[in-house]
Amino acid sequence: MDFSIATALFQAYPLFFKYLVVFLLGMAPISEARGAIIMGISLGLNPMMVFLLGLIANILVIPILFYFLKVARLNDLALKLFGARTMKKIEKNRKKFEVFGELALILFVAIPLPMTGAWTGVLIAHILKFNKRRSFAVISAGVLIASLIVLTSTLGVSFVL
Repeated sequence: MDFSIATALFQAYPLFFKYLVVFLLGMAPISEARGAIIMGISLGLNPMMVFLLGLIANILVIPILFYFLKVARLNDLALKLFGARTMKKIEKNRKKFEVFGELALILFVAIPLPMTGAWTGVLIAHILKFNKRRSFAVISAGVLIASLIVLTSTLGVSFVL
């Protein structure tokens, strides 16, 4: 394959492609905004720009996920994508989510660990049939909290080093 055009574009606009990587990582299921922030700061990019770009990308994916879960009836695909283990955890904790509702969802999404971000939050809201508009706001707030935790801890670690 000839990558000369891609190589030329990357050499001409390296900063653009670094920010593009941050944006795409912000939308990805495992890394989400948390991984995008760490990657962007490790690439030497502006921390506030990285934070905003990762946050926006992660929030933009929420309505897209709600749409695909609704239209395509992707419960079986969600099982394959997220795994039986995650689905069992959701079912096991269904009562807690029903009792505490949005508070449990925001706390779940706000924990900056793998499989606790917006993607899984949307899946939980869909399975438990939460109001989509309210869930969007709650999941977005959880993403904001998790992103702030990662940003401050990453900057703190890089400041100490």
